[in-house]
Amino acid sequence: MARPKYFQTIITLLTCVVVLSTSVVAQELRVFRRGGGGDPESLDPHKLLSAFESTIMTDMFIALATTSPADDAIPGSAESWEVSEDGLTYTFDMRDGLLWSDGTPIDAYDFLYTFRRQLDPATASRTAEYFTPIVNAEAVLRNELPVESLGVEAIDSDTLVIRLAYPAPYLMDILAIDARPVPKHVVEKYGTEWTRPENMVVNGPFKLAEWSPGSHVKLVKNEYFYDAQNVQLDVVYHVPSEDMNTAFRRFQSEELNALVFFPPNQLSVIQKTMPETLRVTPGLTTELYLFNTKRPPFDDVRVRRALSMAVDREILVNRVLRTGEEPAYSYIPATVHNYEKRPKADFAVLSMDERRVEARRLLSEAGFGPDNPLVVPLRYNTQDLQARQAAAVGAMWKQIGVQTELLNTERKMLASDRMNNNFSVARYLHVAGNYEPASFIQFIQSELSSRNFTQYDSEAFNALFLKAWHSNDPDERARLTYDAEVQALADQPMIPLYFYSGRRLVRPNISGWVDNARGVYPTRWLAFQE
Repeated sequence: MARPKYFQTIITLLTCVVVLSTSVVAQELRVFRRGGGGDPESLDPHKLLSAFESTIMTDMFIALATTSPADDAIPGSAESWEVSEDGLTYTFDMRDGLLWSDGTPIDAYDFLYTFRRQLDPATASRTAEYFTPIVNAEAVLRNELPVESLGVEAIDSDTLVIRLAYPAPYLMDILAIDARPVPKHVVEKYGTEWTRPENMVVNGPFKLAEWSPGSHVKLVKNEYFYDAQNVQLDVVYHVPSEDMNTAFRRFQSEELNALVFFPPNQLSVIQKTMPETLRVTPGLTTELYLFNTKRPPFDDVRVRRALSMAVDREILVNRVLRTGEEPAYSYIPATVHNYEKRPKADFAVLSMDERRVEARRLLSEAGFGPDNPLVVPLRYNTQDLQARQAAAVGAMWKQIGVQTELLNTERKMLASDRMNNNFSVARYLHVAGNYEPASFIQFIQSELSSRNFTQYDSEAFNALFLKAWHSNDPDERARLTYDAEVQALADQPMIPLYFYSGRRLVRPNISGWVDNARGVYPTRWLAFQE
C-alpha cells in the first residue's frame, strides 16, 4: 500500500536530520594523534616503565597535584595543600565532587588505598622508591612493616595527610607525576585485568577505549573529569614506534599531530621543509653507558676511567647526533633547579690526545695492552641512532687498544637485563622525575634505590649523598650534592655521554604545547587552533 505523501515527507526530513547530525559529529570530533616510544608494557600506573607509558598515564589519571602546561605543580585532585615549617607534614584538602569515570565518588580514602598499594612490595611498583621519604616507607618496601604503618592518613573523606621522615622539597613534583590514584572497587573486582578497556576506570581527562598492542592506545574524553568543560580534544591516539624513521614518515604524511622524537639525520630536511614544527628543548635527561661495577674487569676504577676518558663527546654530539645535545662531563644537567655550580670530571680539561695517553696508561696498570687487549661487550637497544652511537664509541675505544663487541637487543630485553645486572656495559637514558639535583643521582645510591644497575657502592659517595638527601636547607643540599657528584665522577660507575635535548615535532595549529625540560605535555591542555 502506498504511503501518504505527508508520511514520506516526514521520513525524508528525519533521514536528513540524522545524516546532518552524523556529519556535524564527524566534523566536530577533535582527534589528536601523538607518536611516542615503544609499546606500553602495562597501563597500570603503578607498574609503568617508560616515559611513553607515563605520558599515557598523565592523560588518564590526576594525582593530588598535577602539572600546568609549563610543568609546574598545580592543584589536581586536591584543591589545596599546606606544608609544615619543618617540611615534614603535608596536608591536602580534596576537591569537592570528584568522580571516577564510572561515576563512583572519589575521596581521601581512595588516595590512602593508592599509596598503600603503590608501596606494597607485592605490587612491585617501579616508582615506589620515589616515596621513600614518607614515614616507614623504606621498611614497608623491605617488607619489614605492614602497609598500614605508612605515614599517610585520611583524617576524613576530605583530608589526606602525608608525614615524612625527612624533608623532601621535591615532593610536589613527584606527587604530580608518580602518585596517580587507582580505583579500589575496580582493582579488587578484576585483579590484574582491571586495565582492560572494558574494565578500566580512571579519574583524568581521558579514559581508555582501545589498546591494540603495536598499533595504538585510544583514549576518549572522560565526561566525569572535574575540568571536562575545558578539555578541548575528544579522542587521543598514543601511537608507539620503536623505529624513528617510520614514525617520522608518519608525521610527514600528516598521520600524526605530534612526535616526541625524530631521526637526527632528518634535521636538515625538517629545517628546510617544516621548520615551524621543530621543537628542540634541553632536557632533564642524561645519556649514559653504565658499568656493572661488580663484574671484572669493570670493577676496576682504572678501566672505567680509561674508557670514559677515551670518548670524544664533542664528535659524538656534533657529528653523530647533530640535534643540540650538550657534551656531558658530569651526571646532573643544567636544567635542574638550584644547582648553578656544577662539577666536571677531572679529565675534561685535557686534550683528546692527552686523554688517550692517560687512558692507555691506566689500562696498562690494570693489565691490558697489545698482548692482552681489553674486550668490552657493549649492549644497546635496537635503533639506528643507538647503533651509530655505539659504533662511534667503539671506534674511539679502538684508538686506545680496546676491542668492542656491539650487542644490540630489543628495548624491553635491555631494560630487563639492566634490572637483573645481566650486562657488562649497557646504554641507559636517565630521565629525572623532578627538578631536584640530588634526585638525579639517587639511583646510584645503594641504600635508597632498587635501580642501582651499576651496583656502585662507595662509602664516601653514600655518606655525602645521604647528608644532602636529608637536608631541608636548599643551599646545603646543593653543596653536598656537588660533593657527592664529584666523588661519583672520580669513580665513574657510568660514562656520561651527553645531556639529551628533547627532539619533538608539533603541528603549528596545536596550542597548549609548552616546551619544558621534563618533557611533560598532558593532552588535557592541547587544542586545535581555528
